[in-house]
Amino acid sequence: MNLWRWLLGVDAPSNAYPVGFEVAFRGAISVGYAVLLLALLAISAVGIVWLYRHERTRISRFRRGVLAGFRIALVGLLILLLFHPVFTVHFRGKRPRQVVLLLDNSSSMRQEDQRINPADRMRAAIALGIVPPDRPLTDDPSMADVPSNLPNNPSRADLVRAVLGNDRIKLLGRLEKIGPLRPFLFGQRLHSTGDDVLGRYTADEGQTALADALREILDRSGDEPPTAIVVFTDGRDNASRLRLDEAAAACAQADVPLHIYGVGCSEVGNIQLKDVAIPETIFYDDTLPIPIRWRVRGLHGGKAVLSARLGDLQTRKEIELKEGEDFRDVLTLTPPKRDRDEERQELVVSIEFAGAETLTEDNVLRKPVRLVDRKVKVLYVENTPRWEYKFLMTGLLRDRRVEARFLLLQGNPDALNSGSPYVPQFPATRQELFAYDLLILGDVPTNDVKLPHGLSAERLAWIRDFVAEGGGLVVIAGRQHAPASFADTPLAELLPVEFERSRPTDAPDRRTEPFSPLLTRFGERSELMNLADDPQENARIWRELPGFHWSYPVPKLRPGAIPLLVHPRFQTVDGQPMPILAQQNYGKGTVLFLGTDETWRWRYNARDRYFGRFWGQVIYQLGLGHLLGGPKRVQLSLDRAEPTLGRPGYVYARVLDADYKPLVGEPLPGRLVRVDAETDGRGDIPLTFDPVPGQPGEYRALLPNDVVGRFAVRLDGPEPATLEYRVTYPPRHELEVAGMAEEALRRAALLSNGRFYREEDLHQMPEAIPPRQTTFLQRHDVLPWNPLMLVILIGLATAEWIGRKWADLS
Repeated sequence: MNLWRWLLGVDAPSNAYPVGFEVAFRGAISVGYAVLLLALLAISAVGIVWLYRHERTRISRFRRGVLAGFRIALVGLLILLLFHPVFTVHFRGKRPRQVVLLLDNSSSMRQEDQRINPADRMRAAIALGIVPPDRPLTDDPSMADVPSNLPNNPSRADLVRAVLGNDRIKLLGRLEKIGPLRPFLFGQRLHSTGDDVLGRYTADEGQTALADALREILDRSGDEPPTAIVVFTDGRDNASRLRLDEAAAACAQADVPLHIYGVGCSEVGNIQLKDVAIPETIFYDDTLPIPIRWRVRGLHGGKAVLSARLGDLQTRKEIELKEGEDFRDVLTLTPPKRDRDEERQELVVSIEFAGAETLTEDNVLRKPVRLVDRKVKVLYVENTPRWEYKFLMTGLLRDRRVEARFLLLQGNPDALNSGSPYVPQFPATRQELFAYDLLILGDVPTNDVKLPHGLSAERLAWIRDFVAEGGGLVVIAGRQHAPASFADTPLAELLPVEFERSRPTDAPDRRTEPFSPLLTRFGERSELMNLADDPQENARIWRELPGFHWSYPVPKLRPGAIPLLVHPRFQTVDGQPMPILAQQNYGKGTVLFLGTDETWRWRYNARDRYFGRFWGQVIYQLGLGHLLGGPKRVQLSLDRAEPTLGRPGYVYARVLDADYKPLVGEPLPGRLVRVDAETDGRGDIPLTFDPVPGQPGEYRALLPNDVVGRFAVRLDGPEPATLEYRVTYPPRHELEVAGMAEEALRRAALLSNGRFYREEDLHQMPEAIPPRQTTFLQRHDVLPWNPLMLVILIGLATAEWIGRKWADLS
């Protein structure tokens, strides 16, 4: 077969043999030129025959014909070469299929698994070549079996490099004996590496598309699929369009088994406390609900203990663990009454897990709290008992943290004089009014001489002073008096909205068509509006609450006021959504305007779940400032509840000046303190709180969120304030703490008729991949001037010459 390849001058494979040929004329020959050459061949043939017929030597006609045939063939071949002929020879043979080596080059391969159990440590020792590759793992290895020189927690990428360079396993050399080895890297895309596979292996790609890489290997192979695809990966696929089992099924259909080496530990898990939502101030002898949120990654079972500790008081609860991003539970504590009226303590919430966990620093959350032995004193003044009044009165009387008194201006005198919880008249002196922490005004008239126990001009001035000195005020609008009757009184300047002097007319479309108010950007960040602990759940609840049928028409929001709820359709005179719930500071106190008296509708099918929570938060936030000696001048909040790596966000600051008016001025300096995040040697990061245009008292600073860990935002002036938060990896991030996806990889190997391997099995991989061959067909062009043509020409000339000599011809 080699002689034929030399004669034809072609580079055909040694294991191939010719099975056919074709002839083509590729020269640019005109018709006239072809006719001329054929005529020349015919004339030459006639001349050669004529010459041999007239040879004088006496030889037979047969011998004359044979000699003439040799010369005619020689001349014919020479003339044929003038046509530029090309011969195409078809070769068929068999060769071994390729073996594809696919290495996971994503950043998750940099993870350093916490190899806690002896079996995983022995696997690392096998990969690193410290122990023989065929050493079996016992059912229950002990730490005494682990070599002392084993490095502590090598990364997954280090194990890949070690396995490929392991002289005991000799994996690359043994795979090359099966068939030509073709290495690839994959992360977000598939990359060919050439021969320098280890030199180009960096484990730094930002995503993993394992299933798509397998599909692309099959597509590139075309009609010659590989013998097998050998995959080194941790299986944390987060970017594929296909599912891994779909790619494995495609490999099975193409008869390409997957032989998968699962890199890393499968029993890698992490429990992270996400949030503990409790107020800063709690009350003695009051049951404190502690809503706790956590996530579990990489753990598929087991139990843990959820605990909360406040001083020497502790509560515990056993929970079942399963993988997920958002789990919730509520613990309760009841701080017993002590000798002191007030103290500061730290609430410590933790999750205790007895199994192996890669990270435990995020299992504990600490919250400073203030315990007080006082109740929020509330005075609720209403004209007649509306539905809002009836349900709110019931809720206030049930709340053990509230001491409520009620005044009905049009109420039955006998009932008003019957004692607690009713009062017969508005406080007769400033001192009596200032003994309350919060004042709620319903649809009440002002300066009505028919109501001497109501709101006279003097008492209206007391209310203004009460708020200026730190008291809270809630105004619930009505269809009869409030706030229309507040015009030209001291109450007008307290409200966060402007209003008309005349009473609103009850338009039919406003009364009968329900509408759902919209949370504003301020409302989303305000603790006052939290009907759930999770922001997404809170937004959903606000969208699905029963709608209102009526709201007070507000022409304009006062400068510096904050809208919390707005009407979905109506607008103010300046084109902004009409506020339904608005808030502003007046002096040291806070004023809340509610432009509807229908929050009681929220009780439909939910009882007090939302109605009670909303009004409880209103009472505490507006009343606690006066109860505890004054409100905060600086309040910090984040634009999103769960900051994640790679998504910058804002921290907002609501800042009041010394007169408790919205601060307007230059940017404020702050600091970002790394509590337990990696410092990179940079220390604290300076922040600049810039004023938010058009929002007096609102400032914001950009948070980079470029490092995972706990941070504290600190604003030193005009009053010190601190906000702690944690930056976490987003779900399915390359660098999140997660184990090797062993179950998914085993299933993919099984679906493709391949095999899954751990380190103790790797030495068996080459023997588990049977060599396969593929039939190929090649076409090779044979040029006319080749050794075979030369042999034929010389052979023809030599044959004629010998024949002539034999016949004694000249």
